[in-house]
Amino acid sequence: MKIIYLVLIHFFIGMTLIAQDGDFTVSDSYVVFKDGNAPAFTLLLQNKGSSDISVGAISIVGAHDDEFGIVNDGCSSTTLGSGTHCNIGVKFTPKNNGIKNALLHIPYDSKFLSVFLTNHEDNAHDVKKRLPPVIHSIINTEEMNASISYTIQWSLTGYHDSYKTKVVMFDCSGITNGACGSSYSNSEKFLESSFLTYSSKEDANWTYRGQHASLFNYTYTATIPASRANGDDWNASGTDTVMRFYVLAGDDEKNNKTSLSLMIPGNISHRYYDTSGRKMEVTICPSGGCQ
Repeated sequence: MKIIYLVLIHFFIGMTLIAQDGDFTVSDSYVVFKDGNAPAFTLLLQNKGSSDISVGAISIVGAHDDEFGIVNDGCSSTTLGSGTHCNIGVKFTPKNNGIKNALLHIPYDSKFLSVFLTNHEDNAHDVKKRLPPVIHSIINTEEMNASISYTIQWSLTGYHDSYKTKVVMFDCSGITNGACGSSYSNSEKFLESSFLTYSSKEDANWTYRGQHASLFNYTYTATIPASRANGDDWNASGTDTVMRFYVLAGDDEKNNKTSLSLMIPGNISHRYYDTSGRKMEVTICPSGGCQ
């Protein structure tokens, strides 16, 4: 049995574990313990479906299964109703030095989920922390007319295949310079896409330890509202607005974490509204154009 699970572990090292099936999810698919003094790591198991899920006896398997332990197990041999969750803790207690790997085996109904446990972070996971996602390019006009449809295209460089992004626009008329659009929930918001999945991807130029980043391409078409966020007409001479982009990785979405504001690098020829490079200026004109 150990030989079989050892083969599985080596297979999982080279791929990203997806610890979910849509209805049943676990908060993390890959847990790294830096040393034996690390506190127990708590995992959240959730039933996101409409039917009960029966969780079996959760265990640790693999070449070093005796150096990882389960603590505070509130999940084994339980039934999770729709919309409910449970917690289980995992501890690392190494017996000696060296790279240690195991799998947390979570059986449920007639299926199972696996969580990879290790004290060594491989390149594929390490690189995701080295390069945060960043806007690579944007195709959009800097002057847009009310009641007209426009297509905004942008690309993102990063390492997560599960990235979703959204574009948000804010009406900045009468707001202190630099303060407009400080949060995507601000009242001056007048246009917002949903979180979009990428339409295509390709290899990016960025590499780290042999791991290629990807270039994710997104497209959004929307009609500029006929009036401003507060219902007034757009200024005849043009209204200053801010465009921002937000990103949400799959693991963050699964764990109900908030999205992150994306940096717009200086190689993009648009006007910046702030000093941190996260807000891009766009002018909105009345439907007939600016005077």
